[in-house]
Amino acid sequence: MNFRRFFVILAFLVTMLATAFSFEEKVAKVRVNVTPSEAYIFLDGQPYTHRSHTLRLTPGEYTIGVYNYGFTPQVQKLTLKAGDNPEINARLTPVPAMVKGPWGRIQIEGNPNDKAAVFLNGITPEFFVGHIDEMNNDVLAEQRLVVPTGSYQMFIINPKETKPFWSGAVEVRANERVIVDIAEKENTRKYEPWHRGSELTALKRFEAGSKTATIAVAPVKASFLLDRKEINCGEPVKLTWTSADAAQIAITANGRPIGELPLTGEQTFVPRQTTTYEFKAAGPGGVVTSEATVDVNTQVQTSLTPETPEIRFRKVGDKVMEQGSTTLKWSATNADAVHIQPLGLVTGTSGTETVTALPGKTDLGPVDEMQTYKITATNVCGGSDTSTASLHLTGAIEPEPAVETELPQTASPLPFIGLLGLVSLFSGFAIRGLRKNR
Repeated sequence: MNFRRFFVILAFLVTMLATAFSFEEKVAKVRVNVTPSEAYIFLDGQPYTHRSHTLRLTPGEYTIGVYNYGFTPQVQKLTLKAGDNPEINARLTPVPAMVKGPWGRIQIEGNPNDKAAVFLNGITPEFFVGHIDEMNNDVLAEQRLVVPTGSYQMFIINPKETKPFWSGAVEVRANERVIVDIAEKENTRKYEPWHRGSELTALKRFEAGSKTATIAVAPVKASFLLDRKEINCGEPVKLTWTSADAAQIAITANGRPIGELPLTGEQTFVPRQTTTYEFKAAGPGGVVTSEATVDVNTQVQTSLTPETPEIRFRKVGDKVMEQGSTTLKWSATNADAVHIQPLGLVTGTSGTETVTALPGKTDLGPVDEMQTYKITATNVCGGSDTSTASLHLTGAIEPEPAVETELPQTASPLPFIGLLGLVSLFSGFAIRGLRKNR
């Protein structure tokens, strides 16, 4: 019976070893060496582990970043394969600028995991300031987190986790030490004097010994400028901004985010309505906000004027005997589309159009008409305006004149009458002669 148990246990151990060996063959291992030694390793943007470490991961694509406040981070994307992968040697370069006050201190107590990562004003790696063990002691070994005075939102995330297990607002007062007990459900804050704060003139951003650490967070500085405060529809405005020690900046237009923007830069916009641009630069050392408004003139103004208010038209039969014309002068300010009815689309913001007299009536009779022309101008900002102009058309449409027939020229009737008289006379003599002969 004992032999059976022995073989069962042996079989179990062999199976476990085989499984472990099989799993180990499928693991991608990469050694990450960090300098300074206190640096934190982030995996795909999440805190993973503290100090140099061999990562054991499933094969695939990863983003490995090494962060330490006061140093330029090193981030790289790589594809890890099963087995051992080339080492990553991250030697971070310190930011040389010193930090000046006024400032206060944040001390964290009651922590369940002193390697938990601490963030101020955001939870991406750019807002990382250190781990709890660097800011939880003020008795034997000085470990302090020094920050500019102001209000902060603090987040604490355990290694290899994605969400904070603690978060809360922290107010930092000049030359005071605020002790945050994260074990208390009420998120208590206790303030004590920090006399050394007033004695210090400048600090390095990061300095650590075997059991000491000082992290001095630099205040966020930023500027935001709008080059014009008033524009017409279709005109551009340019935003220019700068920031220092900010982790990210954001700009909104009437509350709508513009998109990803560099920490310092400029961009041109063509707003279609009065727009308020809100600027926000945030970092571990604070949040700077600013806003600027540009008034957009959407109003369109039009005018339409005839050179002469009356023109004539005369037609006789099918022939136009008189056809007057005039010039319409027009203008449209702050517009990008202009129509004149019934002429159609015109180009530009001002000009002239020639119109010729042509009555609407076609039957015979006098012409006495009022003809109306209408200009409509619009812009892409929603502005529009109309104006009208009237022409008085006078004249007549006459019938074709009657055709006059010419009679042929005839001889005078007097000789003919004389001839008739002679014929009558001779007829009389002839008749008398006949009577005598009887």
